[in-house]
Amino acid sequence: MKKILAILKEMTGAPAEFQVLPEGRIEIEGMEPAFLDEAAAGVVIAAFKARGNDMVVDYEHQTLDDGQAPAAGWIKSLAWKGAEGLWAACEWTKKAKEYLENREYRYFSPVMIVGAKDGRVMRLVNIALTNSPKINHLQPIVAKWDAMEETREKEEIMSEKLKQLLGLAGNAAEAAIEEAVTLLVNKAKEMEAQVASLVACKEVLDAIGAKADAGKDDVIRIVASLKAPGDVARGFQRQVAALKTKIADMEQQDLVALALKEGKTSPEEIGKWGRDLALKNPESFRLIVLSRPAGSVIPVGEIVVAKDRPGAVSDDLQKHVNRMMGVDDATFAKYNK
Repeated sequence: MKKILAILKEMTGAPAEFQVLPEGRIEIEGMEPAFLDEAAAGVVIAAFKARGNDMVVDYEHQTLDDGQAPAAGWIKSLAWKGAEGLWAACEWTKKAKEYLENREYRYFSPVMIVGAKDGRVMRLVNIALTNSPKINHLQPIVAKWDAMEETREKEEIMSEKLKQLLGLAGNAAEAAIEEAVTLLVNKAKEMEAQVASLVACKEVLDAIGAKADAGKDDVIRIVASLKAPGDVARGFQRQVAALKTKIADMEQQDLVALALKEGKTSPEEIGKWGRDLALKNPESFRLIVLSRPAGSVIPVGEIVVAKDRPGAVSDDLQKHVNRMMGVDDATFAKYNK
């Protein structure tokens, strides 16, 4: 914890970069406001680069006087960060770092040139460390150490409470706290696994219809009763197969009877291949036979044999056959007297 606070103190005490000017309106005490946007920042950055020199950061604007003006730091580069404004990267002297870390200096004051008509920032001359900046609402160069101290105090309080919860002594080191927390986390994981196992067991008990408090023997007895003997299973399979065969025979008989009734096949055709097709592939039988027009093979109705001519067929049947063969009545009468 002390290491972290020391690092934070160093970062906030002498920052490697800081905001020089905010974006937009810049309020200056006793003067007209200035303005900074992306275009103006581009002009300022270009002027800095054209000089080719690092820009000095002094104390209390001493560079503007004729006397000695020791540097507090050197601006190495300027960068525009949009809504965050114009920022400067700085290398600080040892003395300036001490001032900043000790909070002897918290603010700075930029010396800049602005346009007489529009008040836009045109150039940055230098920067001075000061505790009396002319710019209002200026972002301090160092953060309030009070906040850091408050954070440290809160962390110490939390550390003491954590030691109490873990049952550790008040002078326990951070390593002991970390070890105790790790042990607690591992125990929590083990408990989570046990709970998951219990939930899984409950689901198994529910699946087999056992009570929540069923013992091992009860579970074994229920599972054993659910096992079907091999001969029972095979007998059931035989019954299913026999039932399927019976259903297929019934479907075959229905298909054959329907085809004969509607005159879509003949007994001879059924005897040759129709009955076998109706049994093995009912769909093909429907497609080949039942899709025919009614009476296309044998006229629907009773077939009457002429009594005066043994072996002869009725006139209606003969006419039907003639139509199927494409023979008209005149041609048939001419050649079949």
